Amino acid sequence: MPALVKAESARGMDLKQVPIPEIGKTDVLIRVQKTGICGTDVHIFQWDAWAAGRVKPPLVVGHEFVGVVERVGEAVEEFKPGDIVSGEGHIGCGHCYFCRTGQGHICRTMKIIGVDRNGCFAHYISMPQVNVWRVKPGIPHEVAAIFDPYGNAMHTVMAQPVNGRTVAVIGAGAIGLMACAIARAAGALQVLVVEPQEHKRKLALETGGGFAFDPREEGWEQSFRGHTPDEIGADVVLEMSGSAAGIHTAFKMVRPGGDVALLGIPPTAVGLNLAEEIIFKAVTVRGINGRLMFQTWYQCERFLLDHKLDLRPLITHQCSYRDYLDAFDLLEKGQAVKIVLNWEE
Repeated sequence: MPALVKAESARGMDLKQVPIPEIGKTDVLIRVQKTGICGTDVHIFQWDAWAAGRVKPPLVVGHEFVGVVERVGEAVEEFKPGDIVSGEGHIGCGHCYFCRTGQGHICRTMKIIGVDRNGCFAHYISMPQVNVWRVKPGIPHEVAAIFDPYGNAMHTVMAQPVNGRTVAVIGAGAIGLMACAIARAAGALQVLVVEPQEHKRKLALETGGGFAFDPREEGWEQSFRGHTPDEIGADVVLEMSGSAAGIHTAFKMVRPGGDVALLGIPPTAVGLNLAEEIIFKAVTVRGINGRLMFQTWYQCERFLLDHKLDLRPLITHQCSYRDYLDAFDLLEKGQAVKIVLNWEE
């Protein structure tokens, strides 16, 4: 089958022919229809320091997908050929302290598809049945393909109360934009966005953001505070950029006693003045890793079906998997938000 493979420890990926995965008794073989390209995939494509320290080529990349069940193992009872499914790409051991106490998303031996084991940028992927998620009618397939980052955004927003509060989103990439829409649907009084790229600021205003600020402009911080109660800062700040500047902005713009949720992953260590930025401000800080399995998935489903959340405007490009180099080029240049690759011939 065709697959996008990280073949060697260098920049790029290759479209290669690889064997169709085998399945065990409790596994499901899925024929992939659509896949989303994630920022993690861009890191692997670029082969930056994080990727070089984590990924071991050769490896089929990709962890965002929707597809059709092709075949099931003999012990699988919940799925059958023809079912439309997506999947939770974090595969835990199932028996450690974390997996047995509802914290499987931080299992210490977690294997992530497309990072630690073969992923979904291929015509077929094998998944344990416990990680397979049935896609309900009414959810567009291109949206089902990006449930993984949508779940990251949902987990970040819902980690603290946002109803009736002022929420700031630092970084309007795909997940940050999803967070804008979720926060607004969850009852945030105001959603303030900080993003340097103009086209992303405009998209933020279309997806739930009330005001968007360019952090390179003089006086933006005063204007930002002017849109918060008593001009004291945001109640909740969601840091999605992973940049050192974005992280410092998060702690500067949160009000005393507020909440900061950190999802963006910085490439190197970031220094913080703990006394001034956190302790004396009595700020609650949460590190966000992946999604709650499977509470977040149910939340994502209900927001799409009950709140009529529409994520399709965030999918700025769809193309054939054969055009993957063009897709990565657009993402590297910042000219796309979310790209979905079509794997059906």
